[in-house]
Amino acid sequence: MTAKSKFISYFEGYFNNQKQAFHMPREFALIELTHTKISASKFRVAQKYIIDNDPYRKAIVEITQKDGKIVLKSYEDTEEQLYKEGCDIIFEYDEELDRFHGVNVCNECYVQKGDKTTYLMTEAFLGKDYYTVVDKGLEVNTNEQLWGSKHGHFLFDRK
Repeated sequence: MTAKSKFISYFEGYFNNQKQAFHMPREFALIELTHTKISASKFRVAQKYIIDNDPYRKAIVEITQKDGKIVLKSYEDTEEQLYKEGCDIIFEYDEELDRFHGVNVCNECYVQKGDKTTYLMTEAFLGKDYYTVVDKGLEVNTNEQLWGSKHGHFLFDRK
């Protein structure tokens, strides 16, 4: 099995952080992730609070492989599927732990938060039955964290 096909098999599906949210409800909301395959290497991804009908984040991601690393390329979830420049996440496979570790490649994935421009910082681990992610939005001029987890990684289990 190639690294890309293993990554896809781990990535596809439905995940939530129910155990974490029930154990630490003040620190972590109950969130669900869906990664729905739309082609051989593209997925529609959505993230939402379990109590909401509509996702607060959605995108199309394309899984590619370059120089032995997995690259998640993000696109807007619109008919045009515009590429989100600067938002790639690079994953490397750790054979000993049988998991992928990913980080974004630069500080140029911009997200508007009210009247402030932030850049996205992401770190993730993807294993056979779990996906742990921490996303933070840092203000471009001050590096102050304006959104995202202040209590560490969200711990999502495959359901």
